[in-house]
Amino acid sequence: MEPGLRHEGAAERRAWILSTLQELGFVSITDLARELAVSQMTIRRDLHSLEATGDVRLVHGGASLTPHALHSAAFGDDDQAGPRDCVGRHAAGLVGPTDTIAIDAGPTAYAIARALPKEFSGCVITHSMPVLQYLVERPSVRVVALGGELLADRHAFVGPTTEAAVTQLRVRTFFLSPAAVDARGTYSGSPAEASVQRGLIDIADQVILASTREAFSSSAPARVAPLNRLRAWVADRWPPADVSDALGRAGVVAHIADN
Repeated sequence: MEPGLRHEGAAERRAWILSTLQELGFVSITDLARELAVSQMTIRRDLHSLEATGDVRLVHGGASLTPHALHSAAFGDDDQAGPRDCVGRHAAGLVGPTDTIAIDAGPTAYAIARALPKEFSGCVITHSMPVLQYLVERPSVRVVALGGELLADRHAFVGPTTEAAVTQLRVRTFFLSPAAVDARGTYSGSPAEASVQRGLIDIADQVILASTREAFSSSAPARVAPLNRLRAWVADRWPPADVSDALGRAGVVAHIADN
């Protein structure tokens, strides 16, 4: 941010605030007043106006995006939002109140983070920027960020720094949300993210696949792992017969999320 930016009109100021929130996830009233060269009272009025539209949530000392706005900023329009929420709720129901878990990147993984019970006070490890931004508002949850190079289309950190951080950790459950699944295994859209996902699989006591129907009809170039690395899968409907049979042969436990 450049110091002393001046936006004379309220509409222009509020658009700048929303754009900054979409980039940073959280902004403080003090910083906004300084950057926009207006009073803190003016900033509070702007934030209350944005809160009324449903885009902004006021928190102590500043504001963050609402879960809906954060999802839209990260993933755009999503015609699978309903099924993703169902999968997220079911997957989150498999988490113990003090578990240490890892959550993958992508919209279905983000739905799991949003569905974590209020009483959850464990630890979440993730390379997903939206998951990190969302969980910053959950002070009872310990969050470990796997930083690195930002993969823009997935809003996820990847690369050697991310992979090195993973090797120092251990989790009870990794919720894997791949780009595609077939009878041979799971797949990612990029080799860089596939490498991070394999690292998270290696440090997990169990791996749970969380996906909507689209993963079973999609293709992706980078293989992550065979199906026998999974302990269970959660989806909004049964996969095609060949995938379902392969999952059964691998001993993977099936969970169909309720609508």
